[in-house]
Amino acid sequence: MIAINEIIDSNKSKAETIDKKQLFNQLLSSDLDFENDKETISRHSWHSFPAKFPGSLPKYFIENLTYPDDVILDPMSGSCTTLIESVNLKRKAIGFDIDPLSLILGKAKLQNVNKFEARSFGNTVLNKSALAFINGKEKLERELNSRFDKETIEFLNFWFSKDTQLELIALITQIEKIENKNGRDFLNLIFSSIIITKSGGVTLSYDLAHTRPHKITNKKTSSAIAEFGKKMTKILNNGYIDLPETFELKEGNAKQMPMPDNSVDLIVTSPPYANNAIDYIRAHKFSLIWFNHSINQLKLKRKQFIGAESIIQEFIKPLPNYTSSIINQLKSVNNNKGKALDRYYSEMQQVISEMYRVLKNNRACVIVVATSVLNGVDVQIDKCFKELGEGVGFELIRIGERKIRRDKRMLPTHKNITHSQIESRMHNEFVIGFWKNK
Repeated sequence: MIAINEIIDSNKSKAETIDKKQLFNQLLSSDLDFENDKETISRHSWHSFPAKFPGSLPKYFIENLTYPDDVILDPMSGSCTTLIESVNLKRKAIGFDIDPLSLILGKAKLQNVNKFEARSFGNTVLNKSALAFINGKEKLERELNSRFDKETIEFLNFWFSKDTQLELIALITQIEKIENKNGRDFLNLIFSSIIITKSGGVTLSYDLAHTRPHKITNKKTSSAIAEFGKKMTKILNNGYIDLPETFELKEGNAKQMPMPDNSVDLIVTSPPYANNAIDYIRAHKFSLIWFNHSINQLKLKRKQFIGAESIIQEFIKPLPNYTSSIINQLKSVNNNKGKALDRYYSEMQQVISEMYRVLKNNRACVIVVATSVLNGVDVQIDKCFKELGEGVGFELIRIGERKIRRDKRMLPTHKNITHSQIESRMHNEFVIGFWKNK
């Protein structure tokens, strides 16, 4: 016989679940543009990162759907916006990514470093780098030639002036000598941030932050050592505050996460765009080569990214009917792009299945993604993700929609003007709300 208090507890639990689902529906139907919101956590702006969503978006769902000490997951953590908002709200954050730069930046943004120690570490690096550049250029030249292989040196010579190369090698060799790990990670972020910028920067390229680099041969570049000092001062003087270090950020594939079943209270993530529309490695390699990643290694890494255009048969899995019809429609126009889209949806089906597995019962999953138009075919990402999610067991609560703030989302677009193919297809994005029932 069931005790009366068990019946009351059971009914209460059902009522709370219904209320949460209704609340989730309301959240998804509200204004998700966050047009007038300003970032309240300065760490979000420490380093440029393409296609990152505003902190207000994950914060909105974290605040309303979870409690302190709940576990928030972003399986494709990118710029780590979800993780930063989670720890700031006293939740436990877990993130995975295979992009080496995402891991470098994420750890630096999530870890705390003593403000005064960081300044001391940075000043030591600045002073020793400046001395090495003034008095030891031949030694720096030897370090460059011994550190990089032929292909990577050719890349450096094309995109970086010789003086910039010498300044950067002076900086990175001094940063590597910092014994304090958090301090070293923090300085690595600063180092990378002066390379990957919206404009300017220390390379001979323009628009690295939007993953659309093109060379400007007569570009005047600033001193890398001076830019490093400016960026360090800006970060440390711009409201630097500690955050709770309740996070785990690891290299890992979202298709197979090393996590137990039913262990997460909320998922908020933004997957890559279909068919490699945002090519992260194309820009990130400008920074990653200085962290001991060769050009060839990064080419191989790029092929592993979800949404990459490389056709690897092992990634292709059977897909449901509507999604298959969209793929076949594209294949009839462009077979190679159709195959790449097949890979993308196949991999995302595996990711969504993994998210379903690790999410607790009666909990929400939020996926933020934009559609693409490829050779005139709309890939219908909202409808296909709906089919994929329902296929693994999710209930679709609602698909919200938000305008892309091009200046904040760091997409290669211009306000109110269409200049290119990518601009014509990325103006809005979907906020897809799934629920895992008991």
